[in-house]
Amino acid sequence: MRSAQGPSAPDCTGRILQESAIVDRAIVRHQREAAFRGRTEEAHAMEDLCSGISRMVLALTRPLQQSNAA
Repeated sequence: MRSAQGPSAPDCTGRILQESAIVDRAIVRHQREAAFRGRTEEAHAMEDLCSGISRMVLALTRPLQQSNAA
């Protein structure tokens, strides 16, 4: 049975990390394909997207990790 409060912070952090890893792998796969096919501009855009997602995940999970440590 689910609690009325919703998922805990560690659950949210774990889920964010898990789902972002799936997205990251898809982007890296797309980036490799673009580079292989000579679409360097697209490959660079995928690289930028991947680093942007990493920064976003850090921003989303950092406050949750800090509140757990307190």
